[in-house]
Amino acid sequence: RTFEHFKEKYPEAVHLPEGAASSCMVVHSARQPGFELVIVWRVQIDEEGKVLPKLDLLPKAPQQALELDRNRVLETAPRSFRALLGVLGIEAALESLIKSLCTADSS
Repeated sequence: RTFEHFKEKYPEAVHLPEGAASSCMVVHSARQPGFELVIVWRVQIDEEGKVLPKLDLLPKAPQQALELDRNRVLETAPRSFRALLGVLGIEAALESLIKSLCTADSS
């Protein structure tokens, strides 16, 4: 449902490769062609039956962008995304990511 919400809200930027039941969401950058973020959603259930959602971020960028990334922003993006999840929660972290990185108008 969360991925569907963002697909409806940002139809040009968000793609669900497997449809509504997709386990990942792809976000295409409107400002940087060839740059996309893949958010993978997995659900784990611990021994006590507690459901634990786990999200991972996989950035994809053109080779030229990777060569220019001297501060290794793309390399550290997954770890930074997990920290953002801990601070903001799932929906707010995804909203922030899409708005700040992937929409043509980030205001």
